[in-house]
Amino acid sequence: MVGHRIAYGLWLLGWLLVWALSKSAMPGCILAGSLGAAALEIALTALADRCLRVSLCAQLSAQKGEAVEALLTVENGSVLTCAAVCLRVGWRRNLLTGEQGERRLRFSVAGKQKRSAAAAFSVQRCGKLEFSLRDLQVYDLFGLYGRKISCDARAYSLVLPELYPVQLSFSDRSSVELDSDEYSMHHPGDDPSETFALREYVPGDRVRSIHWKLTEKTGEVIVRQLGLPVNHSILLLMDNSVSAPCAPEDCEALGELTASVSAALCSAGFAHQIAWFDREEDCIATAQAESDDTLTQALAELLAAQIVPDETATVQRWLTTRGPLNYAHVVLLTLRQEQQDVQAADGGAVTVLRAGRLDGDA
Repeated sequence: MVGHRIAYGLWLLGWLLVWALSKSAMPGCILAGSLGAAALEIALTALADRCLRVSLCAQLSAQKGEAVEALLTVENGSVLTCAAVCLRVGWRRNLLTGEQGERRLRFSVAGKQKRSAAAAFSVQRCGKLEFSLRDLQVYDLFGLYGRKISCDARAYSLVLPELYPVQLSFSDRSSVELDSDEYSMHHPGDDPSETFALREYVPGDRVRSIHWKLTEKTGEVIVRQLGLPVNHSILLLMDNSVSAPCAPEDCEALGELTASVSAALCSAGFAHQIAWFDREEDCIATAQAESDDTLTQALAELLAAQIVPDETATVQRWLTTRGPLNYAHVVLLTLRQEQQDVQAADGGAVTVLRAGRLDGDA
């Protein structure tokens, strides 16, 4: 824009000298016309945010290394042409790996028209891409004035992981039937259809948990503790809370390991749950995977799991907020090298898989 201003200033200075040295009125008219046109263009540019509508969309999914396109559409509600729309459009971040990328676009939009432009990105790692607009500015025809327009347009695209073969072998510790319906013998829960234990009332107990018949018979207030159903299925727990900053390729390795193990379980006919820590919602998120279709739906959330340094491991967050890991088999997928104390309730098996290698039975 500085170059345009210098060129415009030299243009005015040249015609000013011609007008001063000549006896004709034409140079003065050109000079006045140039000033008037510039003033009109600047005034229209200052009002551009009232007449422009911007939208952004992206293709739903792509394979690694393929071009991922984000389509920007600008609609001009004014009858006058918008001379120059300049912006940076980019994937603000890969939610899984933290990487970024961008492209610069510049074009004009005629009055009462819309104009679309595509920006293509070649993404080498899997994850969920969050596209956004950056530095959206509109310039006048002469490039003298730029108006920055605020825009919160966003779009998302999924770069699918590369799945590799995983050999499954279940140990004797997980020989329980995966579709059985049992209750924990060691932990109370909140299922009113099963009683875990009876005990005397203590301050803080709910009134509705009082066992009125026994209370009347014994003369003491007796409270019924509810049962805790044991979920005899498989849990894939992705630990997206790492102990130290990790490279994008490590984040991708963890995501692909989780997706590959889940795909192998689906192919073998084992329904299971996938869990991770959702930093946006500040809670443990879960997704059910039973087939390739449900796994594809789960990947849209799984590949958005941000992997960042955190002293509290995901399994510790689970135990704090949800209690024991009541599953027949828990598979912990992690980048941490240090040993984590993971115990499944009621004798369930636990397997720890570190990204980049498969050490242990799944």
